[in-house]
Amino acid sequence: MLRQENFISFSIVCGFFIGIMFGLVKFNDPALIILWVILATAGIYLIVIACVSIYSRFVDLSKERDMPKEKLEDSLEYYRKEFDKKEKEVQNIRNFIKSIKSSD
Repeated sequence: MLRQENFISFSIVCGFFIGIMFGLVKFNDPALIILWVILATAGIYLIVIACVSIYSRFVDLSKERDMPKEKLEDSLEYYRKEFDKKEKEVQNIRNFIKSIKSSD
């Protein structure tokens, strides 16, 4: 899950580049371009902060962070064993194909 701080930082960077793009397209004066970049970045920052605040208000984050470690480890061990089985099966198929090619 993407942490809230990382989401805010990512959105600020995106807002900065969006501001640069629209500023360059819309204005020729460097001062207006810089002003547009600052306003776009600040606007996107405020929108993202509001969204994150609403998300934090209505979603209980403590439930999402409490992962049952034993259950997760058991799942990972099961998938590791299944992967090993598939890998052995693929190796057997490759050996069979090699034996067919060598007999030709």
